[in-house]
Amino acid sequence: MTLLNTPQTYQLLQPFFTIDELNANTKLIRERHGKDLTRSTYRVLDILHRYSCKYYGVSYRSKSKIAAELGISRKTVTRACQQLESLGTIQQHSLKRHNGDKRRSSNAIVFIRLEPSKIENVPTKCPDKETPLNSKQQNLSFHDTYASQPSLYNRFKSILSNSTGDQSVASRLFGIYKAKSIRLMKFEMHKDQGQLLEDLALQALRITTQATKNKKIKNLTGYYDGVLRELISKTLFGDVFQEFPVEPNFKICTH
Repeated sequence: MTLLNTPQTYQLLQPFFTIDELNANTKLIRERHGKDLTRSTYRVLDILHRYSCKYYGVSYRSKSKIAAELGISRKTVTRACQQLESLGTIQQHSLKRHNGDKRRSSNAIVFIRLEPSKIENVPTKCPDKETPLNSKQQNLSFHDTYASQPSLYNRFKSILSNSTGDQSVASRLFGIYKAKSIRLMKFEMHKDQGQLLEDLALQALRITTQATKNKKIKNLTGYYDGVLRELISKTLFGDVFQEFPVEPNFKICTH
């Protein structure tokens, strides 16, 4: 699927709703991988973060401009992006110009939403100082984020259970679907597409689980995100992206 450099593409790729979510995610990257990053990679990470605030988590600044801003070579920026991608923190998407000769445009570099580990979510204080949580109670506090959701979430869990035997990622995959559907249904033209988006979410999940039988997938959530994005793009948009111009303005994050 060819992606065009349009606002609709960037909105579809957008992994976060707010700058606060973007900032928190970048903080997690620094905490988890800071020791593994070269100095140049760390600086590139900072630039990508700063230029991902128009569409939260999506940067379409060219590697040449990043290199010029940092005073390093384009090859160094490319290596830095490859390192960040290998760590599972970003995805790079090839784009083409939406008008004219449809030549290759700057990549869209998209941050991958990281999940805080359980140890990071453990409360620092007990609800009752005289009755501290025991280990069983602590485990119960880590419930499924979408356990109270309607039957669609249960279908996610059922498909995963029957195909991979592992339901542990159901909440994360369902969260990807929810984020995309909520974002799309804000637009008048897609507000009645709820059932279609549910069908696409389940189709993407089946494609993803089938793929695990043929090859080892290191990042299941990233793979599902890509499959769902492509299905939505083909089904809802087709060539409509070509009708919209690129908005060039950037906002700089405060962090």
